[in-house]
Amino acid sequence: MKKIFVLLAICLVSIFSYASAENYKSISADELKKILDKKTELVLVDARPQQEFSQGHIPMSVNIPPDKIGSINTLLPKNKKITVIFYCRGVG
Repeated sequence: MKKIFVLLAICLVSIFSYASAENYKSISADELKKILDKKTELVLVDARPQQEFSQGHIPMSVNIPPDKIGSINTLLPKNKKITVIFYCRGVG
């Protein structure tokens, strides 16, 4: 459990360093579907471990597993106008 908490904390810190608080929000699965249906230019990031990603993921998503979160700034687009959506299994 402690390991999951540490990975989640690292993930959140990295995400917040990429985006400031005023330009990120949580969305529901229905909201995500609407965004995907609009064919909006975006990067969809699956933040689960590689093994879970391999078992199934949203089409066109890229995998940035917890062990790669430290290098997230090099893995995401440099253009800050492109929407980046993260998803994971969640906790609990």
